[in-house]
This record gives sequence, structure tokens and C-alpha cells, in this order.
Amino acid sequence: MRFCWVCMLWLCWGSVHAREAFELAGKQLAPGTVSSWTMTVASTAIPVTVIHGQTPGPVLTLTAGIHGDEFPAILALQQLRKQIQPEHLKGTVILVHLANLEGFHARRIALSPVDEKNLNRVFPGSEQGTLTEQVAAFLTAQVISKTDYLIDIHSGSANQHLLPHVYSPVSHVPALDARTQQFAESLGSPEIVLYDGRPNDPDHSISYPNTAQTRGKPGLTLEVGQFAQSDAAFVTMIMQACARAMHGLGMTDAPETIVISTPDTAQVASPIHYYSKLIEVRSTQTGLFTAKSSIGDWVSAGQVVGEVTDYFGDNIETLRAPVAGRILIQNATPPIRAGEVTLSIGVLKTH
Repeated sequence: MRFCWVCMLWLCWGSVHAREAFELAGKQLAPGTVSSWTMTVASTAIPVTVIHGQTPGPVLTLTAGIHGDEFPAILALQQLRKQIQPEHLKGTVILVHLANLEGFHARRIALSPVDEKNLNRVFPGSEQGTLTEQVAAFLTAQVISKTDYLIDIHSGSANQHLLPHVYSPVSHVPALDARTQQFAESLGSPEIVLYDGRPNDPDHSISYPNTAQTRGKPGLTLEVGQFAQSDAAFVTMIMQACARAMHGLGMTDAPETIVISTPDTAQVASPIHYYSKLIEVRSTQTGLFTAKSSIGDWVSAGQVVGEVTDYFGDNIETLRAPVAGRILIQNATPPIRAGEVTLSIGVLKTH
């Protein structure tokens, strides 16, 4: 009799504490399993992988290819899919391998060739809208709704040189902002932009990570890579940042749980620079841009940072830094039109 009672208690405890299946877009995954499939969204598709750990924990979404010409993250998620083992994972990882499939195959900078829209500017999207808006609506309803933490991974397009950095949004909700900043710090980047340039309206969230943020979920943008290249070093940096994030969330016992097989690019420990905003330096002229500064440079207000010449080589504009700070993003190609951004300066947070 006592043996039966013990067995009943054990069975009851097991049923209460058993790991539940994870559901994404109608697909069920048992604990300790990995599944990759292509989800049909309107007239396009989104390749995803779900790694559902054996042990309970948070749901982390890692997304690549919001802009189809930014390749390092796409390659990094392919490798992470093979490295993250569900038996060693506490929680669930969603890998959105390529959010903008049409833009990827068209090699388009930021925009979709179907409707000429920027996926990162139409959230939360619309099921009755254009293709890009339908993709945004799908990601909002099916992915963000299942997510506790989100990292949207980007890099420089063919015309951009950038210093690796993280955008950590400020929503002016103290508890959420504290969680978001702690999450950002866990990635290991020494450059963190604490920006509040996105709306707090969940029905007009504009960007992908801000859509998570307006729903009470920390959403970061990680920027690594440049010139639309897919260098192994950039891929490795992204994998390392994701491994650190998982460890920071308690999903793995150590970042080394994920074996990084590409060249080691571990950064030397350095203090974190917090930036309160990014200031864009735009050209007022159309012609050829030449940088007079380098990515990562600290510049003072009024310092010459570039010039624009006409098609004959005569100077028609001298560009000066409007503020003191560090150059985080810079146009790396000569073509420039009036109103276009030549570079962006991160302004150090003072308090």
C-alpha cells in the first residue's frame, strides 16, 4: 500500500513538472527536440528552426535577414542550429533564418523587390496589406507572441562601414528598461546605444525589435559586419554574442556550451560605452562623398568629417560633426544625394 502511494505521488509530481510541448505557427515540438521547416506566409516563405530544450526556461528568438543583403547573421544562425543541443538547453530558441526571402534573392538593400517596402519599418504589419506588411504581421502574431527575449541581427549593407554595436531601446518603463539593458550588456559588445527614438504604441511599433519592446519583451538590435560581406570573423562575433546572451538568460551553463568552430575573435575586455542617441550627418548636395574620418573615430563638434564634390571633382560641401562623439556608421561608397546620410555619430551618455 505504501509503495502504491509513493508511486502515485511520483506520477503526480511528474505530470505537474513535465516539460510541455512548444507550439509555433501550428507546429508542435516535444521537449528535447529540434525541428526546421519553411513556413508559408502569403506568397513567400520564412525558414525557421525551433530548439525546444529538455528543461524549462525562457524563449529566445534570434532573427536574421530582416534586410536581405545582410549576410553574416544568416550564416551564423545556420551554424548555431547545429551547435545548440536541446538536452543542454534550458528553455527554447527560435531561429528565424531569413525573414526577408524576396529581398535576399534579389540582393536588395533593405527593401523587398515585391512592394519596395522596408520590413523593419512596417510593424506590426497587416494581414490585409502588401507582402512586406503581411510578413510583419506574421512575425508579430506567431513569433513575437511566443517570445520572451528577441535579438534582431543586422550588418552593414554594400555601402556601409560600421563599428559593431547593440541598440538597447528605452521605453521609459523602468523595470522593462532595466531588463533590456541587462540583456544588452550580456552580449559582450562594448558599444551600446540606449535610444528612445521609437514610438511606445504597440499598434504603431515600426521596427521588429520595438514590436517586442512595446509588448513588454526586451528586443535588441545587434549590428555586426559591413559592406554586405560574409566574413567568417563577423559570423563568429555574432555566434559569440548569441552564446553570451543565452548564458546571461540562464539557458546554458556557460557560453562555451556552444562550440564556436570558426576563428576566435574574442574581444579584449573593455569598458562599455553607452550612447544616448545617434546623430546623422546628411549631405545637402548631390555628388561624390569622401570621408575625412574613420569608423570608430572619436570626433569633436565642428570637426571636418567628410566632403562632397561635384562630378568634376570640385568641392561643393564640407561636412562637419554637429556634436562630439564616436563614428559608429559611415557611408563607404562615393555616390551621395542631397538628404542622404553620410555617417552617424554616437553621443556618449552623460548620466
